[in-house]
Amino acid sequence: MRKRLVADRFRRVWALVEYIAQHPGCHRRELAQHFALSERQLQADLELIRREMGLPLVRRHGYRFQPRAAAALGLAELCLLGHILHQAVERGLAPSGAVRALAERLRDALPAHLRPLAHAALAQATGQPSDLARERTLAVLAQALAEARPVHVRYQPALRGPAWEALLDLEAVLPYADSLYLLGNCRLRRKTVLIELDAVLRAQLVEAPLTS
Repeated sequence: MRKRLVADRFRRVWALVEYIAQHPGCHRRELAQHFALSERQLQADLELIRREMGLPLVRRHGYRFQPRAAAALGLAELCLLGHILHQAVERGLAPSGAVRALAERLRDALPAHLRPLAHAALAQATGQPSDLARERTLAVLAQALAEARPVHVRYQPALRGPAWEALLDLEAVLPYADSLYLLGNCRLRRKTVLIELDAVLRAQLVEAPLTS
């Protein structure tokens, strides 16, 4: 009988946790009424959540969980996730529909400024048409950013025009007008340049550190 009472209480406590997570700012009286508890019972449950379960429950304009600052995902992490999810489908480890739904939810859960990058990095996982060359270029750029390494880029700014070379200290890959652009300092031209990703013919990491 004792085990059943403990299990029942924890079911209630977890329901309380989920309710506070979904309705931050609830006051004690509201919580007590919602769960048909006395304020003394409620206080005991709140203490259990805070002390025994170790959850960051705080009382600030009502009860809520203290948000934890999330480490921002970068392009390298997004590319890695896209590769892992694609491999899960290719190797039959997960159904394609479930992987696609997960990738879409992941993309939509990111901060707004990261979604265009996620859209490109998770292209295969979300069932978009595959462009292997573009994905390889994006992976090289992601590694350059993650490791703060220069990257050699060959690109063609205009259709059928001449190809250009740039040795970039890459600062960012950013969205603009339904495309992605490389922003960085070109060592050869000694100026900041903006290069459209789709204009890049080849991108290669520079193996040895270079001095300006």
